[in-house]
Amino acid sequence: MYGRVAPERIAGAPNDFGKGLLWRIDGAGAAPSYLFGTFHTSDPRITTLPCPVQQAFDGATSYTMEVIMYGAGLVSMAEAMFFSDGKTLEDVLGAALYQEVVAILTQQDAAKARAVRHMKPWAVMMAFSGAGDGGGGLFLDMALQLRATRHDKPTYGLETMQEQIAVFNGMSLEDQVILLRDAVQNVQLTQAAMEELTRAYLRRDLSALLTLNEKLKPNDGRVYADMMDRLLVQRNANMVERMRVRLKEGNAFVAVGALHLPGETGMLRLLSAAGYHVTRVY
Repeated sequence: MYGRVAPERIAGAPNDFGKGLLWRIDGAGAAPSYLFGTFHTSDPRITTLPCPVQQAFDGATSYTMEVIMYGAGLVSMAEAMFFSDGKTLEDVLGAALYQEVVAILTQQDAAKARAVRHMKPWAVMMAFSGAGDGGGGLFLDMALQLRATRHDKPTYGLETMQEQIAVFNGMSLEDQVILLRDAVQNVQLTQAAMEELTRAYLRRDLSALLTLNEKLKPNDGRVYADMMDRLLVQRNANMVERMRVRLKEGNAFVAVGALHLPGETGMLRLLSAAGYHVTRVY
């Protein structure tokens, strides 16, 4: 028997995708599937699944995530984060900006500061954003992957590790430096915003997540537009297309970062435009 979950009643337009983390997807000629927006953190407020999400996950016959985390892929990610041509981060940033980066990372995590010398600028930005997570465990997406494995659910990825690496690694070095310089200037704002983002997520407020993400955008409009195209627009379209096989099988549970769901180019609107019936569950 399939793990069907009763949808919520929504006031307003039927395609109002501004609020909600769990969505039922109908229309593939199979049993309904579910799309869940995650938050890439190990914060226990996030990793403790609400009952409707737990019910949909437990009843699903498969689990799909952005990219399957496995040993060789994680090694590839780690290797891509470091220069392999003899460059150092100080060579690329200059002494003054490099020292600011080291000072920030030293305050956050001394181990990160020691490793930063040969990191690429995009990898340092990831180190900034990962600071202060505080959960001490697996990120939500990986925790779901582990649960799926323990319950013998087939697990699929919507992207390859190489594709995820290319999102930032494929940016020019000059643009990476622009983004990192902006991140250094706004590090306090970014850290404060993480709690705001967490609260918005717990409220299931996708519109607020988009608004907060805009607050954190870099000053260089061209670089920001390119980054968002790489990070969301292109990936959303690809992931929706690759979801189709799972939707055709039916009773799938698909989990992606919550920022992939809302907006004109978000996955919810893309699925609706493709003819699927998209209904908020939670």
